[in-house]
Amino acid sequence: MNSHSTKDDIIYEEATFGASQFKDMIEWIKNRKGFELECKVTGEWSSSKDFFKGSGFILKDPSGNIRENTIYVILHEGDIGKEDILIGRRIIEINKSRKIKPFQYEVETQQKIFEIIEPNVFVLRNFFKKDLQNRIFFRNSEFDQALSWAKAFIKKYEISVYVEGIIIARDRQIPCIVTGTVKSTDENNLYINLWDAFNPHDPLNDDTKEWLTRNWTIQVSQTGVNKIHPKYILFEIGEELSLSRNVLTVEKLSVEINGRTIIENVNFNILKGEILGIIGESGAGKSTTLKAILGEMPYKGKIQVFGIDAHNTKDIAPFLGYVPQDLSRMYANFNCLENIVAFGRQFGVPDDILIQRGKKILKDLGIDHVANQIISSLSGGQKRRASIAIAMVHNPYLLFLDEPTSGLDPLARYELWDYLDIINKEYGITLVVISHYLDEIEYCDKTCIFLRGIGFFEFNTPEGLKKTLPGKGLALEVTLDKVNVKSVDILRNIEDVQFVIQRGERIRLLSNKPSEVIAKRVIKTLEEKNIKIHSLSYKVSIDMVDYFTYISVLHQEKIKTGSERLSKREMKEEMAKQGQNLEPAVAQGEDSKEKVHISVELDTNKKDNGGNTN
Repeated sequence: MNSHSTKDDIIYEEATFGASQFKDMIEWIKNRKGFELECKVTGEWSSSKDFFKGSGFILKDPSGNIRENTIYVILHEGDIGKEDILIGRRIIEINKSRKIKPFQYEVETQQKIFEIIEPNVFVLRNFFKKDLQNRIFFRNSEFDQALSWAKAFIKKYEISVYVEGIIIARDRQIPCIVTGTVKSTDENNLYINLWDAFNPHDPLNDDTKEWLTRNWTIQVSQTGVNKIHPKYILFEIGEELSLSRNVLTVEKLSVEINGRTIIENVNFNILKGEILGIIGESGAGKSTTLKAILGEMPYKGKIQVFGIDAHNTKDIAPFLGYVPQDLSRMYANFNCLENIVAFGRQFGVPDDILIQRGKKILKDLGIDHVANQIISSLSGGQKRRASIAIAMVHNPYLLFLDEPTSGLDPLARYELWDYLDIINKEYGITLVVISHYLDEIEYCDKTCIFLRGIGFFEFNTPEGLKKTLPGKGLALEVTLDKVNVKSVDILRNIEDVQFVIQRGERIRLLSNKPSEVIAKRVIKTLEEKNIKIHSLSYKVSIDMVDYFTYISVLHQEKIKTGSERLSKREMKEEMAKQGQNLEPAVAQGEDSKEKVHISVELDTNKKDNGGNTN
């Protein structure tokens, strides 16, 4: 029997099977391969005939599948009769023979083991939590595979390990459970730094525990004495590990089309819960970078999602959500909920769960009142939020949004970023947002800057980017009663003023000298020229428009000297120099009527099609 329930706002599906329905249970599990599954077992503990109940998680092989005709469950709690037992962290084996073996190892020993559970009912639950495969399970017959897996992963992660087996010593053989961290491997052995070790049949025996833990390092092998001969090995990659927090890692990424380099040497990474902004002009390589990450374009270099090579698109697909700029992943003649169901089915989520989850997301995004309206009837902002809801319904861990605010008025852009903040904070989804709006960098934890003619230019926090300019992110702001080209030129030529940015009547002076020193020179110079000062503001924080003004003018000035293309290295060398004699052009400021010294305009109208590298 299969049903869906809600408990404490947690949605899950539940299925109940009798002991004779093993094949049906196997099929139910296989159909939910991408999710972590919980198993509850009730039955009879054969040695005492007491009632048994226990629950735990279903274990899978390294490819995410269960073993053929056998289910393995690691228990985290259990009772025999009225007594709690130390059943936690015990692995049970369920197969067609109906009887369950919590621990049995074929070896000559004076202690015979007859622990058998005769099951009556199995209850399986799916909480729709993606299986990140941080539990990797091996049996004794797969020991060589276990060694190979551990050898590869301990180079990158701290791996905790659980081993059930029997320790073979010269004078005794003791069933044992061992936990710890993987120290190293060699051709035949796994070396473990011990946390704990005990006999599962006599867990409170201090003498046995003391003997098992007499050394802080223990060997696991299929042969030899004073080693654990394993029955089961379970590796775990915990959430607390630093590398597991690397949601997306891009290193030395380059893309070529027909022999022409489109982007090269792109490097950045984001951690769990962060917002990354990919900002730049049309044609600079933003969307090319995104296409490479999503597997839509061949590339060279390294891209990893949760440590998984991005070439394995099927493996990373369940963790990703994508909101395209052109809203192409929606049916215009479907309503919001119909779209959610249509696109959510591909991830194996049942329709009723999609509807429940979709209603909540639509409510959180402020469009639940239009849930039953067809997409074509919605406003631009509502369509954008509907597209985001569709991309979220399978609970992705990483959501890509390509120009989500393009075409929206300033108020709608501001509101959409409020909703993106909800997605990031309340749903715990890491965001990658592509945009050409400079002010949107301020919403991001980290930023990738792309420039036309250079491509990938810089990766840093917004504050880190601003601190690369003269003044380390601060400026002296001068407001004049009347601004003209002459007054701007006068300010530019004041000693130790490295850069001047005009914002309407406000003029920002960038310098590595203290603001007080520059202010005295400004006052003296303007008084001598009979130019009236309305006000002076010290240590004004610059914004990303100022940052782009600076690097864009620098780029254009270098091109004027004869260089058709300025390399990233040359740009940074120029930024490190002081006292450039720049002649910036004047262009409209982003989303304002202010005049800003900037050498390039960010094209808000171009779309990425064909060979465009936007």
